Amino acid sequence: MEQTGVFDVDLRGLIDVLGTNLYSTPGVFVRELLQNAIDAQRVRGTAETPIEITADGAEFLIVDHGVGMSEEQIAGLLGTIGRSSKRDALGFSDQETIGQFGVGLLSGFLAGDRIEVSSKAEGSAPVRWIGDAAGAVWSETGDRSTVGTTVRIVARPGMERWLQAEAVAALAAEYTALNRTPVLVNGQRVNPPQDLFADNPGMRAAAQVAFCQEEFGFTPLDSVELSVPQAGLRGIAFVRPSGGDLVRRDHHRVYLKGLLVGDVADLVPEWAYFVRVVVLGTGLTPTASRESLIHDDLFHEVADAVGTQVHDWLTGLAARPELREKFLAVHEQGIKGLAVHRPELLDFVDRFCEFETNYGPMPLATFRARFTDLRYTGSVDDFRVLADILGGRGFGLVNAGYAFESAVIRTLLRTDPRIVGEHVTQEVLLAALGDTDSATRDRFADVLTTAETTLAAFDCDVALTSVDPDTLSALLLTDDSAKLAHDRREMLEAADETDVWLAAVAAIDHAQAEPPSTRPVLVLNVANELVARLPGVSDPVVVGALVRTILGQALIRARRSLPHALARDVDSAIMLLADLATRPTSA
Repeated sequence: MEQTGVFDVDLRGLIDVLGTNLYSTPGVFVRELLQNAIDAQRVRGTAETPIEITADGAEFLIVDHGVGMSEEQIAGLLGTIGRSSKRDALGFSDQETIGQFGVGLLSGFLAGDRIEVSSKAEGSAPVRWIGDAAGAVWSETGDRSTVGTTVRIVARPGMERWLQAEAVAALAAEYTALNRTPVLVNGQRVNPPQDLFADNPGMRAAAQVAFCQEEFGFTPLDSVELSVPQAGLRGIAFVRPSGGDLVRRDHHRVYLKGLLVGDVADLVPEWAYFVRVVVLGTGLTPTASRESLIHDDLFHEVADAVGTQVHDWLTGLAARPELREKFLAVHEQGIKGLAVHRPELLDFVDRFCEFETNYGPMPLATFRARFTDLRYTGSVDDFRVLADILGGRGFGLVNAGYAFESAVIRTLLRTDPRIVGEHVTQEVLLAALGDTDSATRDRFADVLTTAETTLAAFDCDVALTSVDPDTLSALLLTDDSAKLAHDRREMLEAADETDVWLAAVAAIDHAQAEPPSTRPVLVLNVANELVARLPGVSDPVVVGALVRTILGQALIRARRSLPHALARDVDSAIMLLADLATRPTSA
């Protein structure tokens, strides 16, 4: 019965193609042969029977108790590259099996120089097939006495590490972690049973947490069970207990028909960065290497369904305040950042994410319910200065000066025309504070002149107001939009004159009206006792010293650093005041 021959392809060239274009690593032969073995046992109905692997670095042996192959079948399957018994003579079901025996077996040549297959089908004589990396093949009568298949691989020089027991055990454990067929490597089971969907709630929760810890490396805040029946898919989305990467797409663990396909991107919408997902399915289509999935219509249906179910969990946090608090403590800034571009998250941010306001932290929806208008400032410094003042007048103010928050509010205003919002600029703030009467302005005329001269060195203007609390001597305001316009003009003025496009933009800028001043404004509060006494000080040197001191206080109140020159001048002013206070009086 002995037959010899050669593959009708350049086997060495094919091995190179498999190694450089199809498979990511030589170790995939472990998965490919496990797929063949598990498929064969599932078809025969022996899925609970252990598959036995032995490996010692020189040889790899895998023994299954599946349907086996006859002489005719083994000649056809192993002589025609890529043909699959799963949909041919043996009648395997596409919904139950995943591999292609011929291509899967050839993956053994990535790590081996010689492959031997001993097999016996029910009612047929045993057969033995041998192939080597040079392309020679032959078959003969085998010696296997029971139904099933044995595959033996002899290591190629330099590839022995892929056949080491530790490496094989680790790969087999990874590929079959959620498969119910026991896999033994050198007598030790490498895939202890894990039922992520056990009927007992306690056992199910424990299995899910253990899987997440082992496979993803964290203990989840919560687990969201997923179901997409049209793809025969179940899964779990594990909610991260720490912040994730908003830019890099995570990969998610996919098991297809009981075996690991790999870690796949795009299975979860990019906005759901806060979950890692594991799914088990039957309907999705693997790529030729079976290390990823084909992005067909069903794949996109699954991704949409997973996104919907994660979003349902997110909105369901409305009824789970304790979990919501834990989730937002970790992911609030990330959710805010993505909500600008993802309408799925905007409503959640509006209802549940807290923003700093002058009446305490609260969600934007709560703020609107209390104050009607959504008045906000994009400057943390301005908020710190104005929060108490506007609050004392009954105005609510949102501090949107932190990352993403102004963008969130602008997006909310753009998408919901029913919301009345106001971005508080310097001019708006000054108007809200109110003006002083003409008599007060006349009384402070000399003070303002001296103050403007004193503060010219610090590029600062001066204005008057009268506000509560009267303990506040002054406010320091800036206009960020004017600063941006100033920076733009400086950039254009510094641009190379040979740049025609920038020159054209500069010409347009120069043709427009003069931009508002970019200088900060020190607003003196005439209701303050110290400021109110300034018109009564006749010595302009003393007035200047007091104004410099008030500016230093305003900078500190706004939590801004004092320029070195101003800090020195404030010290000098305080020394001057001390000298005046201790000057001997004339008899």
